[in-house]
Amino acid sequence: MKNRFLMLIASLLIFITSCNDSNITDMGSSIQPPGDEILVAADTFSIISSNYAVNSMFSRPDSFLLGTFYDQTYGTVHADIFAQVEYAKNHVYPSTTVPDSILLYIKYLKYFGDKHSPMLVNVYEMNKDTTFNYMTPYPTNLNPDLYVNKSAASALIGEKSFTAVDANGKDSTSVAIKLSNSFLQRFAGAPSDIYTDENKFLKFFKGLYITTEFGSASMLYVRQIDMIYYHHYTYTTKGINGQDSTVKVNVSVPFPANPRVRQVNRFLHPDKNNIINQLESKTEQIHHISSPANIYTRVSLPLKRMQEKLEGNSSRRLAINNAKLRVDINNLNEEDFPQPIPSNVLLIRESSLNRFFSKRELPTDSCAVLGSYAYEKDSETGEYNYYYTFDIAGLIAYEFKQAKTNNTTAPEKSDFLLVPVRLKTSGSGNNTTITEVAQQYLLNGVTICGGNHPKKPIKAQIVYSGF
Repeated sequence: MKNRFLMLIASLLIFITSCNDSNITDMGSSIQPPGDEILVAADTFSIISSNYAVNSMFSRPDSFLLGTFYDQTYGTVHADIFAQVEYAKNHVYPSTTVPDSILLYIKYLKYFGDKHSPMLVNVYEMNKDTTFNYMTPYPTNLNPDLYVNKSAASALIGEKSFTAVDANGKDSTSVAIKLSNSFLQRFAGAPSDIYTDENKFLKFFKGLYITTEFGSASMLYVRQIDMIYYHHYTYTTKGINGQDSTVKVNVSVPFPANPRVRQVNRFLHPDKNNIINQLESKTEQIHHISSPANIYTRVSLPLKRMQEKLEGNSSRRLAINNAKLRVDINNLNEEDFPQPIPSNVLLIRESSLNRFFSKRELPTDSCAVLGSYAYEKDSETGEYNYYYTFDIAGLIAYEFKQAKTNNTTAPEKSDFLLVPVRLKTSGSGNNTTITEVAQQYLLNGVTICGGNHPKKPIKAQIVYSGF
């Protein structure tokens, strides 16, 4: 990276030198009046960094985590699910309907951790007056007590113990949980008008709270949740000889937890503070970027120092030609990859974090910048260095412009967070457009070097010119 930085400066100098046949100190003088020489300079700025404990995040995931998983690097994550189900609009049950059973199907594409570790899944009916509003963003640290009274005899409506891989060594990919007979009778006895209006249905059945009670070595990546009501009805018809014949018809009615109703993934990190204490006790400063809603890294851009340095070198109009923030990954070659490494990291203004994600905003120069994941080979050691880079030229220019508009100096510093994200895009190739940026809700983690790291500190490098 350092070599590339020097090459960029050299390229700019070569370009400007081409305007003059004498020397660099007089560059541009042969075609410009005295005093109008172009200044090109470069500076590197140290960055202060710290750990940031995430309380919660806002997301509308298209898949969910369920279970508890522990690793020694990033700590413990416990995940459970609140789920409304879509009603069977205008469905009519024949008068002879007899309820048979209700099964909850939890379908998962993959799992993370120990495939043979048992987990006990408990299913509760959300039985309190509080319910979800479809348009409201909900944080991932919801209190289940607001939605479920677990002490009620009818609250627990299903449970099952299983492993991610069955006894034959095959991926199960789904688990079926038979819900209780008392719940079956209540559901089957619902007033018929609940199928004419969604609000009536959700008032009758507010949804499910799905959680795990033991196990700390496996996590399911749940793709779909379906509650299916099995029943049958009969009718009488005439046989070929004119006699009455009773016909039995078996029926299944699906109630899917889909994007048309609300689901919320809840995350807990009970030992988060211990992990942060371990980080802060290290002799070399390192940080984690860990999801879901676990630990991010705060970086403070020294805006006032940047402005003083850049403007101090020239009283003329400034242009920021290039500005990069580089964040090195710590000892990636030696890690055992306990979790997938975030492929997309967002540098976002800390004060804008909740607004940005709750309102589904997109990156802008004034607020957030998407980083690039890259690597380079060390010519001395032959090892590869992995890092993230962020183009912060727009952020810095925005801050300088704001200060000028307000007739003041830039703030001493501005705090930003490094946040793992998921992207949705449209198009392809050079025509690819980012359509959504959301906080990563799957297990991801990477350890990075801090601003005070002795070998690979976080740095901001700026190339600028004055006219």
